[in-house]
Amino acid sequence: MTVKISHQGVLDAVKNMDAAQQEMKEALAWMEKNFGALRDTLSGQTRTSWEEFQAELAKIKLQLDEQYGVARTTLQRMHSRQIDGDIDGGRGLNGLQGS
Repeated sequence: MTVKISHQGVLDAVKNMDAAQQEMKEALAWMEKNFGALRDTLSGQTRTSWEEFQAELAKIKLQLDEQYGVARTTLQRMHSRQIDGDIDGGRGLNGLQGS
């Protein structure tokens, strides 16, 4: 199976991924900011659970950055391989036509 990825398609995908990542970061920052005030009103087990939630939130932020980075790199590599294949295929055809 062959997948054709246009250069503009890659640029658009990376742009959309970056925008989505930024939206997620902003949402997580909003949660931290607004829920921080709520945490200050909690005590006992509820506060402990809240602090565990905040620790999970911090992990999610790291995972988000890592996963977007991997996705962006993978997409760019796929496109690069496609370009290399197109160039090599063109050379091969030119070689056959020149024979």
